Amino acid sequence: MNFKKIMIFSAAMFLSQNLFARRAPTQPNSYDGIAPTARAMAMGGAAAAQMITKDAAYYNSAALAFMSGAHADISAVIMRKSGASPSEVAKIDPSGQGLTSAFLIKDNGAFMWQALSDNTIKVQNPDGSWRQVETYINSLTFASGQKNDYGFSVGLNMTYLYGKIGESSVNSLGEPYSNIGSGNGFALDLSFLVPMGYGTYFGLNLKNLAGFMFWNDYNIEQLPFTIRAGFGYVYKGLAFDIDWDRKFYRFGSLPESAYYMGIEQSLSNFFVFRAGASYDENFDSDPIKYSYGLGFHIKGYELSFASEQYKINDKDFSKYMITFNASVF
Repeated sequence: MNFKKIMIFSAAMFLSQNLFARRAPTQPNSYDGIAPTARAMAMGGAAAAQMITKDAAYYNSAALAFMSGAHADISAVIMRKSGASPSEVAKIDPSGQGLTSAFLIKDNGAFMWQALSDNTIKVQNPDGSWRQVETYINSLTFASGQKNDYGFSVGLNMTYLYGKIGESSVNSLGEPYSNIGSGNGFALDLSFLVPMGYGTYFGLNLKNLAGFMFWNDYNIEQLPFTIRAGFGYVYKGLAFDIDWDRKFYRFGSLPESAYYMGIEQSLSNFFVFRAGASYDENFDSDPIKYSYGLGFHIKGYELSFASEQYKINDKDFSKYMITFNASVF
């Protein structure tokens, strides 16, 4: 009898908390992240079907089945320039500036830290009221890939999410409001990489098959399920990739489908050139993102640079990333 009372009381408390809770003030793309390395950014973010790539933990962990040795990597967005306001930029590129990712790969397993959101968005109204939201969301991912007897590989990602939201506002009557909420969550991804012959591969990543963020003071948030599929071709020093990506956002009006293309050409054992582009589902000219970059190899070390350029509300936007990688085979 006492146990039944405890269960009824717990259920009532849970319902009462959720009755007054509301949706967290995140953006639709707050959990997307950006290309984790300068190589991936320079190649337009197309990497779902790359056989050997240090970006596997983000794009397709099944590629880890083809990896060997130990690799360490750290990346940072070193500069962003735009004629758009900081709030306009934050809505489209929420990950911010500074350290964006770091990972360790050992043979077929990987551990990656990534900054998903680090931004401030402020809305000023004509009546003098305003609202500001600061969002910080990071992720820790464990990934692994394994070949099977059927000729293809399977990958699995397990991600832990953590973050904070700072919210403040003043209404038209001059009454202030502020709140700081923290959250923790998890996500699971499943991916496949299939050799098609003649250096060609097909990749499929099912991202956020299960993904939830549990905020205090806000409702539970479900992460957007994402399908990414692509074809990749590798021949000696040449790599070419094309991806299609479909996100199922839970709210908002951001484009949900996009196409990505990238190419990499090794001009020598020391120097690599990369370029890429991405388009929305309508192939409109304005939202096209152009990217390019260079890579420099010295024995087991690589230093890569990348730039990405596009428009935000008809105003030019560009950002620059640098990545340092060390490998031991």
